[in-house]
Amino acid sequence: MSDILSALSTTRDTAQAFREVSAQLHKEPSLVLFFTSTIHSFEQLTSYFNEKYSNCDVVGVTTTGEIGPQGFSQHSLSAQSYSKDFGQVQAVLMNNIEKYPIFDRTKVLQSAKKLGIRLESPQIDKEGLAFIFPTGLVAGEEKMLSIVNSIFHHDGFPIFGGTAGDDEKFEKTIVSLNGQQTDKGGVVVFIKPYLEFYIQKENIFKSTGIELKITKADPEKRIVYEINNESAARVYARALGVSEQQLPRYFMKNPLGRCFNEELLIASPFRVESNGAIAFYCQVYQDAVVELLEPRDPVETLQTTLATFTSKFNRLEGVLACNCILRKLQFQEERLFPALNSELSQLPNLAGFSSYGEQLNKSLINQTLILIGFGK
Repeated sequence: MSDILSALSTTRDTAQAFREVSAQLHKEPSLVLFFTSTIHSFEQLTSYFNEKYSNCDVVGVTTTGEIGPQGFSQHSLSAQSYSKDFGQVQAVLMNNIEKYPIFDRTKVLQSAKKLGIRLESPQIDKEGLAFIFPTGLVAGEEKMLSIVNSIFHHDGFPIFGGTAGDDEKFEKTIVSLNGQQTDKGGVVVFIKPYLEFYIQKENIFKSTGIELKITKADPEKRIVYEINNESAARVYARALGVSEQQLPRYFMKNPLGRCFNEELLIASPFRVESNGAIAFYCQVYQDAVVELLEPRDPVETLQTTLATFTSKFNRLEGVLACNCILRKLQFQEERLFPALNSELSQLPNLAGFSSYGEQLNKSLINQTLILIGFGK
């Protein structure tokens, strides 16, 4: 039996969906993750999973689309379990990443130490990894990442995660750890795996060659007021050759990119404010130089991504995926799920969800697919 197992149910009855999924997981795992649509009672599922898997850490996340062994799904329940032989696990719940994430720093620190992670190691990337699952809608992801990264003496500890969703209702997202739920906090899972792992990031955009300078912004509120010393909406629309009224419909396919360590990180706008400012899904900093992006072919891009990803392993045991809501909406609109799923279904023991943001190491990013694979 594989050290990682995954399952998905599209049954709408919550008790039955749980039975279908749990029947395909390890009987005595070291870690269980479940990702659920809001069509299910999160409280009920949390109770079911914690009752059945009372001897391990159980993490639950509400979603805006699920990912299972056959790829993208909707209105479903996805889950993944890790065997006792997979490695050592320590999870911690942060209660409030919106206002008081610092209050949980000691808990985070103790959790990592309990696992034997040497926080002062200059080779911190060899000490393990962390999954993180923040709640959405409270603009707390960067604060949560900052607290987790602050416990290490050196940069480079691998962090992988996604922000909880709520099926595009934008009302309340929830995560849980061992039965305890929060709609303002997040879960950190420290892992020392016996298997090797590899993280792959995919974006489906390329630069148009148009550079823009952020000249007035409030990163804390995730709002950009001015670009090139003019109204942000006016300059953004002009760069695209459209009117300000038309601008919002171009956000999904023409986000902004930031170059960070020679990698393109995407910042996605979602709303034009009445004063011409633009609200983003992540922090954009004043004086940053960003590039206007345009899309590539999503199916061809995924084929290239998976070829690179699978080539890193002699034997791939399982894969966890976080996919941005904006990518999901684009794939729906362009009816790409069947083509994309024919590629994703080739990955063994795949699970995950579509998220309100993706976390990779020290950054919150948007419009990205991130994959973490475990194996040899």
